[in-house]
Order: sequence, then structure tokens, then C-alpha cells
Amino acid sequence: MKLKKKVIIVQPIHDEGLKLLKESVEEVIVSPDDSVETVKKLLDETVEGVIVRYNPFPRELMGKAPNLKVIGRHGIGVDLIDLNAATERGIVVVNTPEAATNSVAEHAVTLMLCLAKNILFADKESRKANYAIKNKMLCTDLKGKILGIIGIGKIGLEVAKKCMNGFNMKVLAYDPFADKRKIEELGISLVDDINVVLKEADFVSLHLPLTKDTKYSIGENEFKKMKRTAFLINCARGAVVNERELIKALKEGEIAGAGLDVVEKEPPDKDNPLLKLDNVVLTPHSASLTVESKIKMAVTAVEEVVKVLKGEKPKYLVNPEVWTNRKN
Repeated sequence: MKLKKKVIIVQPIHDEGLKLLKESVEEVIVSPDDSVETVKKLLDETVEGVIVRYNPFPRELMGKAPNLKVIGRHGIGVDLIDLNAATERGIVVVNTPEAATNSVAEHAVTLMLCLAKNILFADKESRKANYAIKNKMLCTDLKGKILGIIGIGKIGLEVAKKCMNGFNMKVLAYDPFADKRKIEELGISLVDDINVVLKEADFVSLHLPLTKDTKYSIGENEFKKMKRTAFLINCARGAVVNERELIKALKEGEIAGAGLDVVEKEPPDKDNPLLKLDNVVLTPHSASLTVESKIKMAVTAVEEVVKVLKGEKPKYLVNPEVWTNRKN
């Protein structure tokens, strides 16, 4: 039996998730576009659930739906949702932290390989029939190299496993919130000082959330500590890296290169120097967007939203403090 509830989907989700939602609640509205003005017009006192993907969901939008009970994030990061406002209003926020784990981990490893093997440059020159370039290319192997992971949550852990098992890499990790015994049982060295990771790693892969404490946490000082032959991988959030200082480090050869699925402003301005650097591999914040991951994220987001609307405690509760005082 369908719930007599109304849910707004701000950006389209996979058909499997949409089908499940339509089978679960009486009214589902997919916004025709994701502009703030359009979404504002859809929100009213009858809306009890919202599912968002990439666009911000600030306090002002919450105010347009006084009976809103749950915001479902189609993805992991919740930095675009005003959590303080949601918590103040008793709105439950849920996400899908496990749905994209493998996809993002594979993407991080792909960026590592692209940089190590100079794939973009090789492809460009090969299309010119310039096969002589192979004698000038400097490529390296992943086997036996040191991977440094900053933020050893689900995705960071999956990257570590793939690199240890697939390439026999040694893994160092820094994460003040990780369970040291559990991590080290897997053969990963969890260190207490981020500088150890920066100084020793051949690849530094970022997998930490964007918070007020992590914003711009990787910058000039960190790049100076890295090997000049080291590569930076970022599949987390653009703003955990000081982009201006990264560009400087790349131009001056303080690090060998960077693989970035995320940048601070998306899409970047056309004059952003990152777009012109040969030692940078860029992807459009697409690490999680495999067919498999899209299905999992859509279905999980819907399942979590429906649980809350049924009065059941969701599995992936972002603001647990609101649960005991939630709206009935």
C-alpha cells in the first residue's frame, strides 16, 4: 500500500529508483530543472520528502516546505545541504555512502594509472601518428610503489585493497578517526602524522569529507613535503585542496602531476590554468557515475527516504541527533 506522501526529486535519478519511489508513495514530482526558482515553486506544505543530487539545498528552500521530514542525498557528500538548518527544523538527512564505493575507488586507481603511464599525452601524440614519442616518454609502474591515503573510510579502504592486491603497493594512511587495529589488520600502516604520508608516498590519494576543518587542508606546505616525483589524486571534494597553491606546485615541478575528479568550482572557468597543464588529468566529477553505482545510489536514496516517511529509522542517518526529536 502506498504512503500518502509527496516527494520531490530535484535532479533525475535512475529509473529503478524512480520506479521504486512511485510504488512507495502516492505523489512523486521530478523537477523540470534544478534551478532554485523552479524548486521553490514545487515546495509547499504538502511536501514531506526531497531527493537531491548535486545542487545545494539551503535553509531558504527548507523554509518553503514546513512539513518536510527527510532530505535524501543521492551520493555521499552532504556539504551542499545546510545540515544545521535541517537539524534545527527536525529534518532527517540521509545519504548513500556505500553505493558508490567501488566505482569511486576504481576511478581513483584509473587516475593513478593515467598519470603513471602518461596516457593522455600518449593518446594525443598517437593520433598524430607520432610513434617516435615513445622514446621520450617517462612512464612508471605502480607495482611496489607507496600509496598514501588521506581519509581511510570506505572508499579509501577500497582503494588501498585494490592497490595492495592488484599492484603489490605498500599503503600508508592518515585518518585521526580510523580504528588503528582494524586498519592495520588489513596490512595498511596507519600513521599519526600526515607528514609521514606526504613525505613517503609516490601517490597521495584524498578521500576525506569537506568540512570547515578540511577545507584547503592540502596546500603549499603539504606539496613542499611531497616527493617531486609524486602524484596527487583527488576524488573527494575540490575545496579540500588549495587550488591556487596546487597550480603553483604543478607549474614549478614541486609534484609530478595530479589526477582530479573534483575542482573547487564546477565546471571550472575556461581560463582556469588546470585546463592547460599537461601534467593534470581531469574528469568531470564523474567517479561515482557508473551504471552500477547510479542504480545503487538511486535505489538506496529512495529506500532511506521511504523508511523515514514510514517512521522507521534509516540505515544511513547523517544527523542522528534529530531522530529522537523528529517530526511525527
